[in-house]
Amino acid sequence: MKVAGRVLVYILGSLLVLILSFSIFILIGFFQNTIFVPDDYILWIFKYPYSRFIVIIVIYLFLVFFYFFFRKHRKKAQITRKRKVLLIGFIAANIIGFYIVFSSVTVITEEKIIDYSFLHPQGKKYDFNDVVKIEAGVRGDKFYLPFTHNRGDFYYKIQLSDGKIIDLNDEAGGYEDEDEHPTFVLNKLDTRLIEIGITKESSMENFHYTTESLDRMYTDQIKSILERK
Repeated sequence: MKVAGRVLVYILGSLLVLILSFSIFILIGFFQNTIFVPDDYILWIFKYPYSRFIVIIVIYLFLVFFYFFFRKHRKKAQITRKRKVLLIGFIAANIIGFYIVFSSVTVITEEKIIDYSFLHPQGKKYDFNDVVKIEAGVRGDKFYLPFTHNRGDFYYKIQLSDGKIIDLNDEAGGYEDEDEHPTFVLNKLDTRLIEIGITKESSMENFHYTTESLDRMYTDQIKSILERK
């Protein structure tokens, strides 16, 4: 019975960790939207690779779970000055890391591009003319590290005048209606950028992979973007 009880605790604890992780991720998205995103936005994204920090949250919560689960089997460690310094350093590093992740947002409005970051918490503003290059395509069949990208992922990268490259189709959020879906918004934005003469490199290679996970209404938008020159 003890073994069965421990297994049940493991299962319930794991489920709780996953639920808490996704809840925290959603809550962070809500606060990002509230703090960084203006009312006139047309698209906003949680930039890669910071958008994948949900993995770190999961790991942290599992460590906390196992710490308390096995706590009774460990001897109580004496708190020394060295431990205090390490603990303070650990907490400080996590606060800074969280701030870097939290502030990694890019917003597109009808008039400008606003890129937030650790170094620019107020947002660095760009005109659409500051976009010097567009690269669009679909990721092919190759090895990807877990929680990074997958075969069939559509990407739409813009390079700005200062060299910064942002994938506008990574972790987009804040839309409610179908016509506000990132692929629809990017199709309209792509038309606008092409009309003002922005250089674009796109490829239909691997396009067929998009049909594995997306409906026709979305793949048609992607196809339109990739074929537009």
